Amino acid sequence: MLGGTVWGNSEKQFYTNDAANVFSRDGLLTIQAVTRDPSIAPTGLGLLATSARIKTDTTAYYSALNGTPYGFYEIRAKVPCVRGAWPAIWMMGKTGNWPDRGEVDIMEWFGAYFADQPNQVQSAVHTKNNSGSTALYGKQNVSSMCSDFQRFQLHWTANEIVMGVNGTPTFSYKKPLNASVADWPFDQPAFLLLNVAVGGNLGGTVNVNDLPSMKLQVDYVKVWQAP
Repeated sequence: MLGGTVWGNSEKQFYTNDAANVFSRDGLLTIQAVTRDPSIAPTGLGLLATSARIKTDTTAYYSALNGTPYGFYEIRAKVPCVRGAWPAIWMMGKTGNWPDRGEVDIMEWFGAYFADQPNQVQSAVHTKNNSGSTALYGKQNVSSMCSDFQRFQLHWTANEIVMGVNGTPTFSYKKPLNASVADWPFDQPAFLLLNVAVGGNLGGTVNVNDLPSMKLQVDYVKVWQAP
């Protein structure tokens, strides 16, 4: 499920469902930022490009996961390590407003911060009590982050969320004792999102000559659940 929209965070892309921005070829799904005037987007926002954001927010997806978010998720993908890029693989709760609905960031790469240390990757959770600049997160270095595909992983249970890369944990968040929904909104169904943002608060300054390199390549997305 995808479509046209302007996102937040001062980003410089307009998301579309155009074949130039999202396509499947040679067994890979590619999300590609493209240098062009997004004429169908609202004006006056200083947009530089179009890109795509894919999400699994469908009745069929929730039904397949039996109405719960619990399970083991693995996404094998290659991220664009380009200054100005902000690729992400993440999840949000099915219902409610952000951040009350909960956000789980399996993988984020920030062009504004990681361009000088490109092998770094971050995972995080956002809740009503900890969101935005106070989100709870962890980072790790992956030596081949920019040169090869990686397995980005999430193990989500009723009491803990653990995220990592290639079997090495990056960040974990345990359900606090006597937690309220403001600390643990992670019991309702949630959907996956994959996108490449351009610029913005965490993408940083964009050189339009780098846009052809801003592509997220996805080999597979798999979800396992206990019987």
